[in-house]
Amino acid sequence: TCALPIYQTFSQASFQSYDYETLRKSFVDYLRTYYPETFNDYTESSEYIALLDVIAYMGQALAFRDDLNTRENFIDTAERRDSVIKLANLIGYNPKRNLSGQGYLKVTSVQTSESINDINGFNLSGISILWNDPANANWQEQFNSVINAALIGSQRVGRPGNSKSILGITTDEYSMQIPITALPVIPFSTIVQGSKMNFEAVSVTSLGKEYIYEISPKPQGKFNILYRNDNLGYGSANTGFFMYFKQGSLQNYDFTLAQKISNQLVDINIEGISEDDTWLYKINAVTGALTEWTQVDSVYATTDTTVSGAARTFFSVKSRFNDQVSYTFGDGVFGEIPIGTFRSYVRTGNAIQYTIDPSEMQGTSITISYVSKVGRTETLTIQLSLTEPVSNAQTRESLDNIKLRAPTKYYSQNRMVNGEDYNTFPNALYRSEERRVGKECLRLSRSRWSPY
Repeated sequence: TCALPIYQTFSQASFQSYDYETLRKSFVDYLRTYYPETFNDYTESSEYIALLDVIAYMGQALAFRDDLNTRENFIDTAERRDSVIKLANLIGYNPKRNLSGQGYLKVTSVQTSESINDINGFNLSGISILWNDPANANWQEQFNSVINAALIGSQRVGRPGNSKSILGITTDEYSMQIPITALPVIPFSTIVQGSKMNFEAVSVTSLGKEYIYEISPKPQGKFNILYRNDNLGYGSANTGFFMYFKQGSLQNYDFTLAQKISNQLVDINIEGISEDDTWLYKINAVTGALTEWTQVDSVYATTDTTVSGAARTFFSVKSRFNDQVSYTFGDGVFGEIPIGTFRSYVRTGNAIQYTIDPSEMQGTSITISYVSKVGRTETLTIQLSLTEPVSNAQTRESLDNIKLRAPTKYYSQNRMVNGEDYNTFPNALYRSEERRVGKECLRLSRSRWSPY
């Protein structure tokens, strides 16, 4: 028997060898050290050296992949967005998704298919009534008559359903009577900065808040429009009837949960979901009625475990890759465990940053089907124009900002105790606080501040 050198496993291994040249040199040095008498064919054309070259090449590839995968396990070194988002979620930070551009469109003309007469007995059906028309002495009475025809029975122009001063402008809310099966969303499109974009006129309110926000989009037979008055006359850009719009398209996703599972996680595999536009409803299996569930930041945040019933039907939204989301539910103690059939409504934006110039939204036409006072379905045609630039669209949160904010939020643990907490905690919640201040301030605040 031949005597082989005895050595301890890995004692002579070079763990710094990961590129092709270093690995090949380590192999050759190893052979020369431990097998000087049994192997001495080190010529480049040797078959064995060729095998070493292949192994060194494979070693370099494996080392590269191993190094790459290792880097993706740490938030400071990860480069793939999917990895950074998952690592941020792991420590309780929810990266911000894109924000759709949104604002007010002023109603410049109205036209109805319904046969209605003005104060002089003139039939207004099919006639376009212009706002503040200098050539029509009766424009205001005619305009109001057309609007009144579309409103629910308990409201008339001058008798709104809700009124509030928003940023110093008196804002009245009126509800149009639309078909009970229709969603309170009216799609339209226009060219912005050379690209065609989809938009939607949405039903909004300020009820219970100090700002305008979108009413949860479910069939309910109403669509809210606004009348704003800055006391500067009918020709003012901020006086008249307005509709609120958002960029994007509303989509629904239905799913069924057959059994109760604690901490249920449901993936909504739709890309480009906007930060502020997610809703959830439970569908009644018998009537088909929709019961809304409440979205919260965390299903375990500040829940009173003694509360029962509908007050505990809530969920939280977790961001995923490409602005997809996952809905997270409670465990039966801190929140209701969902069971049955559910419908999620989400709005998908184009996830880019842009500014809408008033010249790009002039004479935009939309049609609304409404139910008249006698129960017939009629058509209201509205011309809309943008009076002020809209620059509040935002892209999704950058990787650098996620890496900065996630550790600081985890460190502060949702409280401010010491001086460092006061410096780091507000930064981690920057976007959340901006939304809490008020959606109505979007046009002003986001044009000055850049959270990303």
